[in-house]
Amino acid sequence: MDVSTRLGTILYALLIATVLQLVPAYGGWMDWKPNFILVVVMVLMINQPDQFGVIFAASVGLFADGVFGTTVGHFMLVFTLCGTILVLLSRWTRYFALLYRLLVVFGVSLFATFTQTVLINLQGFSIALDYLPGMALMSALMLPLVERFIGVSREL
Repeated sequence: MDVSTRLGTILYALLIATVLQLVPAYGGWMDWKPNFILVVVMVLMINQPDQFGVIFAASVGLFADGVFGTTVGHFMLVFTLCGTILVLLSRWTRYFALLYRLLVVFGVSLFATFTQTVLINLQGFSIALDYLPGMALMSALMLPLVERFIGVSREL
């Protein structure tokens, strides 16, 4: 796959993730809605850590700040911390089988949602921690679909 096609696929995946993130979820479904943009970033960083690093995660986090209208730096901090964790684990994650990649995405998503909740609580808003496992679980379950869409899946 040449560079222009690859870049087009990545931008298209980020666009679809942004649209899916902006689609409203009501009632009990809100607890299960994953962070689609973070999942795309994690898939790219897990499978191609040489091309996508912490700077990529920080810039997509800044983009997410603009899209969601949050305080500038909110998602940037969360995405940068998650990207740092993935860069530290990149020596191992590029060789992991699907189950281990699912566990890594679950752990990093759980960390991201916890960090996001702490940041929101520091701003004076009260948010419960009840929804953290559901969002992290759905983010992990999105991993094979996003890998297949972007074209970095190692499984058949």
